[in-house]
Amino acid sequence: MYEIGKNLKQYTNRIAWMYWKEKISQKEIAKKFNINTVQVHRILSEAEKNGSVKVFVEGSFDICKKYEEDIKEKYNLKHIEVVPSEHTFGKKTTASTLDPDPLSIAYAGANTILNKIKEEKCRNFGWSTGSTNTRIANLLPEIRENVSFIDTTGSLRNDLSFNPLLGLNTLSKKTRGKCYHLGAPYIFPSLKEKNKFFNIKFVKDILKKEEECEYIILGIGSMKGGTSLYNRVKNHPYLIDKTFFNQIKKDGAISESSGNFFDKHGKHFVYDEIVSKDFSLIKKKKTIAIAGGIQKALAIKSTLLNGCLYGLITDEEAAKIILS
Repeated sequence: MYEIGKNLKQYTNRIAWMYWKEKISQKEIAKKFNINTVQVHRILSEAEKNGSVKVFVEGSFDICKKYEEDIKEKYNLKHIEVVPSEHTFGKKTTASTLDPDPLSIAYAGANTILNKIKEEKCRNFGWSTGSTNTRIANLLPEIRENVSFIDTTGSLRNDLSFNPLLGLNTLSKKTRGKCYHLGAPYIFPSLKEKNKFFNIKFVKDILKKEEECEYIILGIGSMKGGTSLYNRVKNHPYLIDKTFFNQIKKDGAISESSGNFFDKHGKHFVYDEIVSKDFSLIKKKKTIAIAGGIQKALAIKSTLLNGCLYGLITDEEAAKIILS
């Protein structure tokens, strides 16, 4: 029996370990700590809430399995996961960010990355700026391996101040590997300045490191609203040129992923002024897009129609539209 006094919080991780790792029942834990089971339950709930414990569920779900099979066949994917839509259970847990991707999407993305690290021994991942990837970074536990993440996209802040949607800031604290970011704006003031930047040695070194990655993890944004890029253009036009953004929409783009744009037929657009992830690399590597929800469904579909993706993680709401 433990002599714990009144401060139970210092034992949160120990109790969580006993319950989830050692499979000791709540009743037995209560006996060891001389407390009641209600207190044990509260401590375990707090452990999940504060991020000490990450709970992932493996496997597909009923109707979602059918969606997975159909999407995989229709779009020739090698990796597919469709998670249940949260509204089905009357509880809205969408991430409280500028991006509407449901929290369940981020959980599935984090679990996929963990599996690639553990099962396939993958040690280098291509990364991208965005609120979905940032949420994934927050959900991932400490990675006690030499795993590196490389982001070669431009920041959504042209003033290069701290970008909360980077995600690498969090990953750098959780991995024994290294995290790399170009530190470039989303759009350069001129092509001359962009070319000068990309001729710097450290920039070339970072681009070369991404070529060593086996997997690239991307988000997908909609040009019709409700996503990080759209909201930043709308609310902070001084960060990204609004006129230029509107021209992209006039060109027919409805989807954006790491500075690459797609129209409703899957046609790819790239603009010289934008610091985008190398599209040939996206096609060459095992690129998995992570996005869901009704607002993004058509954007996801347009990216799939291009045929550049290796895999997709989405939810059943988006899956219905993707298959329509």
